[in-house]
Order: sequence, then structure tokens, then C-alpha cells
Amino acid sequence: MSRVVPDAAEPGAGAAASVLLRVAVIDDHELVREGLASIIGGHHGLDAEVVYCGASVAAAALAGPEIVLLDIDLGPGSTSVRHGVIALQDAGAKVLVVSAFEDAPAVRSALEVGALGFVPKRVSIETLVEAITTVARGELYLSIDLAAILAASAETPNLSPRELDALRLYASGLKLTAVGHRMGISPHTVKEYLDRVRVKYANIGRDVRTRTELYAQANRDGLLDEGD
Repeated sequence: MSRVVPDAAEPGAGAAASVLLRVAVIDDHELVREGLASIIGGHHGLDAEVVYCGASVAAAALAGPEIVLLDIDLGPGSTSVRHGVIALQDAGAKVLVVSAFEDAPAVRSALEVGALGFVPKRVSIETLVEAITTVARGELYLSIDLAAILAASAETPNLSPRELDALRLYASGLKLTAVGHRMGISPHTVKEYLDRVRVKYANIGRDVRTRTELYAQANRDGLLDEGD
């Protein structure tokens, strides 16, 4: 039978740890934490206890859970998903990300640093339970739709350095004339570079006609990061 442990540091909380799966829920919204705790603590398919840690990765790490449900956006000044996953792994926990975000960069960044699963907050209770039990076995959990999103985003256009410069400047909000001035070329040449970018996107099945569409897609693909 499942039960809920009100506080991570409550004396005697580890008494049932040998027989119950200890699950910590980290989210900056109390309503979400309470909802997840209620599902986990009351579901007949889970032999688990829930450890409350608020929005604190550090508290969860100290509590010693076997599974952590981690939101990737814990508010301003919070621990990044990268540091959060690594800290929890170092504490011996398996991490299942539960997030309102489900774009390819969010999923990929979580999995790359070691999260064993990623589920959107829109999933059904049964799907969440399946994800928890899968991760508890040390196996990767990723729904079919998220796997498809990752597969579709795997290919990015092969842009030349000048095409990339034009894309970044144009996506920043500059007009063609201003982009040309920054690059030392004519606005007409800037347009040619951007047209080539759009053609290359079209060749991999992505339609980016407007500035907004171009910005959104390039941002998802990580092409606007000046550190690249």
C-alpha cells in the first residue's frame, strides 16, 4: 500500500524505505506537487512513498529517494536542469523529468545529462505510473510522441558561416539594411543568404517563410547560440 511522507527530514521516515519505493517530487508549484503526491501515494499500481522536498534539489538529494520527479523550470534563480539532474544522480537517485515543456531542446538537454525519462504534464495518470515504474527499473522512458519530436528535430540545415551570420542578425530583429551594414554587404545579398537558409530548411521538410517562423525554428535547432 502506498503512503505519503510529509517531510523529507521527518524522523523515522526511512522505516519503510526497504519495502517502499521512495519518490521525491520537485516542483515550484504547490498545487502540482500535491497533485503528483496524491497520484503516487494513492495509486494501486505503485508500492511507493512520497517525500516532500518543495522546489529544492538539495533537499531531495539529502532525503535519499530512489526516484525524483523533477520539473525543469523551478522559477527565477533556481538550479538549472543540468545541475539538478547531476546533483540528484550523485545522490543515487534516478530522475524522471515532468514538465510543461515538451520541445526537442528541453527533452534532449534533460536526457543528455542523465535523466532516465521525460513526460509532459499533460499525460494520463497511467502513463505517469508507467514512466515511474520504468525509470525505477533503470530503463529509459520516452513516449512515442516525444521520441518522434526528437527524431524530427535531429536534422538541421548545413549553413555556411555567412548564412549563419545573416540568420542570427536577422533573427535578432534587424532589418535587411542593418544586417547588411553589420556584415559589410548589400541588403540584396543579405536577402540571398536568408533565401538560401529557407531553401535548406525546405529541403529537410520545414517551412520557415516568415521572420517569426525562421526565428522559432532556428532557436529550437540551437542555431542562434553565438557560442556555436
